[in-house]
Amino acid sequence: MRQKQHIVQRYEDELLHLRSLMEQMGGLVEHQLSLILAGIAENDGRTALQAARQDDEVDALEQKVETLAIRLLALRSPMAADLREIVACIPMAGALERMGDYASSIARRLSQMEQPLPRPARLALSEMGRLVLEHLRRIMDALAHKDDSAAHAIWAADQLVDKYCEAMTADSLEQMTRHPHTIRLHISLLFIIRNLERIGDHTTNMAERVVFMVTGATLPPTRPHGHDSQPLPPGQESPSP
Repeated sequence: MRQKQHIVQRYEDELLHLRSLMEQMGGLVEHQLSLILAGIAENDGRTALQAARQDDEVDALEQKVETLAIRLLALRSPMAADLREIVACIPMAGALERMGDYASSIARRLSQMEQPLPRPARLALSEMGRLVLEHLRRIMDALAHKDDSAAHAIWAADQLVDKYCEAMTADSLEQMTRHPHTIRLHISLLFIIRNLERIGDHTTNMAERVVFMVTGATLPPTRPHGHDSQPLPPGQESPSP
């Protein structure tokens, strides 16, 4: 009996450790994004570059999550909700690792830019980045509290991030056409916009996993269009076709 209790306690401790590793990963990626946003706001590539220095730590945590999850699956025979949680942690850790990679790429791009971002671009990037960071924080909270409703809301809310991406991409392409001497600047800007959008996509993927983890259900392959009417803030309206 005591041996069985010991095994159960070991299993619970390992499951708690898995959750702690996921929380640490999320916290690190959030910090990377915060550093990038500070660098954008201040036109300071050195501040942003600090985000790239944390990438190895994010990678190491992903490996720990995967190793522990596989151990739990192989040795503990989890069932029902625990099984779904352990299985879901592997792709969610992969999503966080990719977010860290994108954040590091943005940081390096900002540090290598030969001229500062124009103020309108900085403001738009800051707002887009704020949304992405907010969604990441909310999905990590939904994961910790096993809140499928919150995860579903984040899954739908990513459309506003996509709208920023579309509007800013169109504006950059127009600026490149009108002012050819700014092409290099806007190529870097397009790179940053795209990477922020990809971080948002991975947050959406995590939201799908949280819903599955809690309910066992999968979300449809495309998001509903109920948020299409949600406007962008003034100055970021999509250009007319």
